Amino acid sequence: MPALRTLDPNPVVPSMLQRYLLELDNNLTNMLSQGNPSLLKMLHYHMGWVNRDGLPTKGVLGKGMRPALCLFTCEALGGSLLHAMPAAVALELVHNFSLIHDDIQDGDEERHSRPTLWAVWGQGKALIAGNLMRTIADLSLLQSDENVINVRKNVGALIILTGKYLEMIEGQYLDLSFESRLDVSPGEYLEMIGKKTAALLDASMHIGAYFATDDLSKLIALRHCGYNLGLAFQIRDDYLGVWGDEATVGKPVGTDIVRKKKSLPIAYTFNAAKTKLRTRLEQLYSQERLGMDCVSEVLTLMEDSGARAFTQNLAKEKSVEAMNWAKKAKLSESAQKEIEGLADFIVNRRN
Repeated sequence: MPALRTLDPNPVVPSMLQRYLLELDNNLTNMLSQGNPSLLKMLHYHMGWVNRDGLPTKGVLGKGMRPALCLFTCEALGGSLLHAMPAAVALELVHNFSLIHDDIQDGDEERHSRPTLWAVWGQGKALIAGNLMRTIADLSLLQSDENVINVRKNVGALIILTGKYLEMIEGQYLDLSFESRLDVSPGEYLEMIGKKTAALLDASMHIGAYFATDDLSKLIALRHCGYNLGLAFQIRDDYLGVWGDEATVGKPVGTDIVRKKKSLPIAYTFNAAKTKLRTRLEQLYSQERLGMDCVSEVLTLMEDSGARAFTQNLAKEKSVEAMNWAKKAKLSESAQKEIEGLADFIVNRRN
């Protein structure tokens, strides 16, 4: 069984992110229970259920936002959670497959205040574990009891999901390719996170709605809602990567600068900096590696350029866009309030 979740130390966690956790975790456990024990231990470790020795542990687990959005959307439109659950499981597994590979590619040695999968077992084994996680995600939508589940809908959901995690992989490629560039614009950045992060939240609400209705106007509106929530989430993530509290975030802050990643604050600073300041930024980023003294200087330049306020304001702007799309779906008053609560949480969270 999964370890008892310890909720993130955030401003009031929306009920939407807690309501489905027990049933979701039970279904995740079932999907991650068959196969090579050593590989499964690695997957269970990444999910936060066990320690590196395979013993149950308590800790901060993932927020489960993607499956929660899927289940919430289905329920809000009068659909069955039973029908949407395999897709919710698949969404969470695809998300975690991407985290395993991202940690390897970014060289991140810590997540949720403990070593990442590759830092414990090595890159090769972690790559295999990530691939396994993605394959099990597909099986979640293919191994269903047709007496209970609408198989045609499941296959349709898998087609949607596959298209979106293809976008997610393209977004990760763009993110890595931007590291060697000094001319990444905020517009290019938004295009990149639109694929890397927003595509899967788009899929979460799209698939949830797909299991509940064939109303095209609602499907389109909720897709756009999820997409903009994804933009807001990643923009806030970039904010926390620079100005968050390390103990709360669960991994070292400032590493995006050390790795020369073009997160929104630095992309904005490069584009907003006057000639003299931009020249200095280019000098700093031309070094093979940025030391902590250089990181401090980059942080000062970010502050001087207004990057902090710009980043947070853009996250809020995208959350407002998300809510405008949600209104077009004509959800119930209570469902609309819940999605608004999630949007507020996304742009004000501390980790």
